[in-house]
Amino acid sequence: MGAVMNLCMTMNIGLDLRPALSKPTGVGSYALFLARQLPIVATDMSFVFFSASLRQRFPVMSWPPNARLVDRRIPVRVLNYAWNRIGWPPLDRLIGGGLDLVHSPHPLIVPGKRARHVVTLHDLFFYKHPEMTRAEIHRDYVPFVRRHVQRADGVICVSEHTASEARLLLDIPPEKIAVIPNGIDPVFRSPITEEDAERVLRRRRLPRGAILFVGTEEKRKNLVTLAMAYLGLARRRPNVPPLVLVGPGSYWAQPGPPQIRATGYLETSEIRALMSVSTMLVLPSLEEGFGLPVAEAMAAGLPVVCSRGSALEEVAGDAATLVNPLDTESIASGIERLLDDHRHTAELREKGLARSMQFDWNIAARKTAEFYRKVLAR
Repeated sequence: MGAVMNLCMTMNIGLDLRPALSKPTGVGSYALFLARQLPIVATDMSFVFFSASLRQRFPVMSWPPNARLVDRRIPVRVLNYAWNRIGWPPLDRLIGGGLDLVHSPHPLIVPGKRARHVVTLHDLFFYKHPEMTRAEIHRDYVPFVRRHVQRADGVICVSEHTASEARLLLDIPPEKIAVIPNGIDPVFRSPITEEDAERVLRRRRLPRGAILFVGTEEKRKNLVTLAMAYLGLARRRPNVPPLVLVGPGSYWAQPGPPQIRATGYLETSEIRALMSVSTMLVLPSLEEGFGLPVAEAMAAGLPVVCSRGSALEEVAGDAATLVNPLDTESIASGIERLLDDHRHTAELREKGLARSMQFDWNIAARKTAEFYRKVLAR
């Protein structure tokens, strides 16, 4: 009876927006899109979005009446240390109000006084291969993730692959897990003019018709193998298009021929423009918990070459050319097939556009709000 009465009242939800504070990608984009959509699809809830940094301020945005942003001047590393290790201070204290549920967009709990806790698990590659992760992830996530995820009242996984690993590696009972796939930024579904695309190419001094990679420099992204596969292909195919790496720094570049370009971080609108004038997207990751660039490329009508296994195959389905990420010849052959087989390429464009429709932030936000209600009703 108490649970029913509580759910009839406005539910106060806290969401950690700190990953979206600067140049959001991955977890940051996930948190930002949920923050934009949740107040719209869950009008029975009141949302507090929390940001904290000593130097950076969250961009000024307009929020619906049932949402507000609280931005504090607290060093990120200090707050992370206190939250991850001693579970203090509670988010309620930092925002000046009580919370019924606190959602962390990553797998470490954001503490609340009496709130239920939901975490999002994007992947467990860092847990299985700590030697291939960044120092911060190795220091905080690897030793604490198991304890935090087990303590959480609910765990959102962005793919069935991640959910299966959560059950197997972290002993998370299935009833605590909700599989909610990521959505796609609507900009990737929107048409782009030739003039806008050409403007980005000129500004960034990039070639038309390139083979595109979008991602970070993490070792799991498999950039060394991709570069070797590309150079091997170029030896037997002198006219292979340039390889453009969006995300990695300039030290990955090679003047050519064959030419490898590296752009560093690009805005979403610029990535969309490049997808409209590129030949294909190649993402040969060793493992992904979701693989958002694959879904975005499909939505933009760009054919995809990506790895078999992990969540990439789950997201791509039959709408991509699948390759062995450990085999340079397999990657090169996948690229070459899209360069030569125009019928196959056209089929992938059509299948990708259709498949991408299932990845929608409005759907993800609705399912997330439903999971909040389920966790609070237990």
